Amino acid sequence: MNRFEPAHGFEPGIRAQGDYRRGMRERAVIAAEFVEAAAPRRTGYYERRIRARGSRVYAEDPFWHLVEFGSVNSVAYAPLRRGVVAAGLRFDPSPPPSGL
Repeated sequence: MNRFEPAHGFEPGIRAQGDYRRGMRERAVIAAEFVEAAAPRRTGYYERRIRARGSRVYAEDPFWHLVEFGSVNSVAYAPLRRGVVAAGLRFDPSPPPSGL
């Protein structure tokens, strides 16, 4: 019987490969399309502010959090969460790293 030994630190090497980065950029574009489809259609402002940059999807609407999480007076539409998860990615609501 073989003993399993995890390969610690393998992820940075995988993420540095060109094929991985290209695949993630393509997946981010697909996720942005899913987010646009899930966005509320009242004015289209939020939908026009969805951007895919690199392997990330951003909502450039200053009030994205109200659309995403709702408020006392509005329902949570969650287009980012639903769209990103539908594309097979992980949703991370943290702000983008500096320089983007």
